[in-house]
Amino acid sequence: MTMVLVLLAGVIYAQKGKVTAALNFLETDNLEKALEAVQMAEEHEKSKDWFRTYYAKGRVYQAIYESGDEGLLKQVENPLETAYQSYQKAIELDDKGRVGKQIDLFLQPLLNDFLNQGIEAFNDQDYKTSYHSFVYAVKVGQAPIFGGDVDTSLVYNVGLAAYNANMYDEAIESFQEVAALGYEEGTPYILIKNAYIAQGDSANALAALQKGFEHHPENENLVIELINYYLLSGGDDQALEYISIAIRDDPENASFWHAQGVLYDKKGMAEKAIESYTRSVELNPDNFESYYNLGALYFNKGVTMANDALEIQNPDEYAKALDKADVEFNRSLPWLEKAHELKDDDMGTMETLRILYYRLKMMDKHATIEKKMGRQ
Repeated sequence: MTMVLVLLAGVIYAQKGKVTAALNFLETDNLEKALEAVQMAEEHEKSKDWFRTYYAKGRVYQAIYESGDEGLLKQVENPLETAYQSYQKAIELDDKGRVGKQIDLFLQPLLNDFLNQGIEAFNDQDYKTSYHSFVYAVKVGQAPIFGGDVDTSLVYNVGLAAYNANMYDEAIESFQEVAALGYEEGTPYILIKNAYIAQGDSANALAALQKGFEHHPENENLVIELINYYLLSGGDDQALEYISIAIRDDPENASFWHAQGVLYDKKGMAEKAIESYTRSVELNPDNFESYYNLGALYFNKGVTMANDALEIQNPDEYAKALDKADVEFNRSLPWLEKAHELKDDDMGTMETLRILYYRLKMMDKHATIEKKMGRQ
């Protein structure tokens, strides 16, 4: 009986000895032998549930990844994920807490490995691999040795990789997590909006922007996103509200004044539109669109007045009405000429100037613009 027990102990020792052998091979950089030994230990009944088997497996697979040996990497699948899972299983099986501190020594390098793998995959546009790498980096980073707190920058990277992989639900979840922690101020809310738009969910996209604005009303990018959203969706009144906020916070921004002018113009509020466009060109003398819109506004007003004059039967009153229309045409002229100066190949500007020059009997300029347009 004693002989049998001794023999049994020898078998158990032999299999657990494979774990020791794997660690020894690891120390001498013989990774192929280390892998072979740990695989044998993992498969044997006597050592497959031993915590040190999985500690050794984690060490070996982590070392294989770090070696960059293409031959070895072809023999294993997802070595870093396997290493992490092996360390976790080792801790789970170690009911006396003997291996945790040893594993802690390898967690910082493991975290760096996952980060490097994630960054490399992201740069190679392999976004799914990048996503999984960053997810595991987050898991490693939550280990007690790191304080157990969530690294928001890592979660943000998870979201970016997921978004680029078209994994929009995962991206939204990650961005919502970092948004709740105040990371990067309003940017996560904008990315959440983009993810919802990609899914065709405009209601939640708007809700994300509004929530972001509630938390970060001073964030210019969020205000711009809200303005653009309402401009594209036809919510002119709401867009005007946010443009007013944008101008209040950044009154020297010519683009805001131009956008305000466009909306006032669209709503038929000509005087307010003129004020906004004028302020826009004061701030940005090279703003073609504001110059053109100012000229077009006066020009269209003149056209309306000239058309209305056609209804007047009295010749004297008719002539007076045309003179008033010409006042508006004259007002439009300097703005359109400045627009033409800034963008001299714009056919819309040239066509309007051609009509104006003819209307105002400026025949030399009319001939010049016609020639430029190829009409002579």
